Amino acid sequence: MVSERNEPRLTSEQWNCDSLVLSKELRSFVEEFGSFTPDWFVEVKYHLLKGAGFDRTTRDELCSVSIYSHTCDKCDHLYMSKNCLLWYHLFKLITWKTVGRAPPCIKAAYRNKSIKTVANFLKRANLVSPPYYLSRGVPLCRNMQDWDYCSPDEYCKQMRTGRLLAYNAVREQVKINR
Repeated sequence: MVSERNEPRLTSEQWNCDSLVLSKELRSFVEEFGSFTPDWFVEVKYHLLKGAGFDRTTRDELCSVSIYSHTCDKCDHLYMSKNCLLWYHLFKLITWKTVGRAPPCIKAAYRNKSIKTVANFLKRANLVSPPYYLSRGVPLCRNMQDWDYCSPDEYCKQMRTGRLLAYNAVREQVKINR
């Protein structure tokens, strides 16, 4: 569990409760409905917000409480572009340094900001571990060709399978054989 000093703080001008109460309400909401979105939660639990309404600041505070209380995995907006705080965290987590030894097609996807493609590869290759991120699997070489990311280098040309995760093993084998 996260320590008390990392507990998110809510703006008292925007909320009628503290983060502990909000966390309990969020958990009970998830138990009752099975999942949530920030907008749906605030629509049902409108009494928790003050008159200012639901804006970007209150959404971010609600998401921070959700991350802290480990209810993010039940959010329907989890890792949805520009709706989830963890989406921005994913952008910060994946840097050029982590993509550096990836296949050229993954580097091309990174340059084109196709973050989910890159995240799926890096998660399956155990190079990053974003919280609550479920990788849908690594795309195959033919997928990368269809998406116009493929620009094979000398290591790609030596690959026998169309699996991107085999790239590093082939790379090492080619270097050993030199």
